[in-house]
Amino acid sequence: MPGTFFGLEIARRGLLTHRTAMDITGHNVANASTPGYTRQEAVIAATDPYANPTLGGKLLPGQLGTGVEATMIRRIKNEYLDVQARDSISSREYWQVQEEIFGRIEAVFPEPVASGIASTLTRFFNTWHDLNNTPQDPGVKAAVAETGGELATMMREAYQQLNDISISILKIDSGGNVTGGQLKDQVDAVNEILRQIRELTESIKRVYAQGNQPNDLLDRRDLLLDRLAEYGPVSVTHLTDGGKPTGEINLTFFGVDVISADVTVSLEYSAGSPEEVKLQIGGKEVSLTDYPASLPKVGGLAGLEEVRSRISGYMYNLDELSQALASTIKQVLNHGHEPPQIDFFTGSLGDKSDPFAVNPEIMKDPTKIDGTNALYVARLATIGMDGTAGYKLGEDAGGNPVEVDLADLGSATFNEYFNALLADIGARSGSASDMAESRRTVAEQVESLRQSVSGVNLDEELSRLIQYQYGYQACARVLAAIDEMLDYLINRTG
Repeated sequence: MPGTFFGLEIARRGLLTHRTAMDITGHNVANASTPGYTRQEAVIAATDPYANPTLGGKLLPGQLGTGVEATMIRRIKNEYLDVQARDSISSREYWQVQEEIFGRIEAVFPEPVASGIASTLTRFFNTWHDLNNTPQDPGVKAAVAETGGELATMMREAYQQLNDISISILKIDSGGNVTGGQLKDQVDAVNEILRQIRELTESIKRVYAQGNQPNDLLDRRDLLLDRLAEYGPVSVTHLTDGGKPTGEINLTFFGVDVISADVTVSLEYSAGSPEEVKLQIGGKEVSLTDYPASLPKVGGLAGLEEVRSRISGYMYNLDELSQALASTIKQVLNHGHEPPQIDFFTGSLGDKSDPFAVNPEIMKDPTKIDGTNALYVARLATIGMDGTAGYKLGEDAGGNPVEVDLADLGSATFNEYFNALLADIGARSGSASDMAESRRTVAEQVESLRQSVSGVNLDEELSRLIQYQYGYQACARVLAAIDEMLDYLINRTG
């Protein structure tokens, strides 16, 4: 038969268990707005029953209940939703960074406007038409020089702005070393996140080894894993020992194990044709430029390098246009002249020491422009630049053919070539915006599902709080009743 104080122990256990459950509920309420927090609950179970042995009877378990206890504090978590959420985060960031950068690229070319490159290019060739009508008019020659100067300035500024955007993504010094830019900032952030994940993992392992549940530490680590997924593809495997969690994880970033303490991520740049940006992860190379087909193309790092490569292409196209313009005009103006005329355009867009511009001598004295071949310069506006050598523009006054070696712009005219550049920027910008919006929606939906499982619902928590409060009060009533019985037994019986 159980002792006189048996009921006191049952009531005590009930009080402690309901108090623990109330504390956990209060912890949930306090962290309802904490990023990455996962709802917790007390796992309540009956304690081992008490067998009441009798003389000559069998020793059978489960005769008398001994109360209740909180066996563990459980995180309400769905790991499959975590995997899906990180995948959606990686995909969202890949498109979001492109959406943001393409918005900046579009701002470089505010077309179509009257003061844009395309319209200025048209006006430039129109001034040559005017010069053909009045070849000796100094006012028209000044207009040719002025319009050419405007065009060169616009192309030079556009090229420089594209270069500035590219440098903001990846800054390289004269020795080919990475010194700054968003890519480097993201790599630095990745290394800091990995450092924190390793420290938390060691703390989590120690708590598990002591038989406790490191719920809040696990929340902090999961939040860091979500942040890591913003930069590239992440894979996480939770390790167990005999079915019990140990706190250890296998973590890969771009397919490379990064949980070891000696693994760091660095950024390398290789100049050449084509140039290449690579990640060095624990001695293994992952090219961001020539992206591995075995990996999903996700994360901010891959997105930044994708758009940076596009910018390099746009800068190359703009430079090709300027050089094609300069070389063909030079050939036409030099036809029939010995010695050759001074170049109308000089320099190149990528050369700061000799930038692309109208020849300073012409800008100083526009009368140096020879209007004899102005008609043939004007005709260049409508000719598809397909690389033809010795293309005949017409015949001069002496009946001699006026021939030029056309630049290779894919059979496009100068305006068509530039408009194709604008069309590509617009199409890719629109695609990036659409995909970013779509990926944001997916990420929000997955996060909503995750919160429906792991998030804190204040109404539910308050309901549980009332439930545990009543349980606590009931246990206290039991304790008071037993106390009254014992008082009667001890103090009022003789």
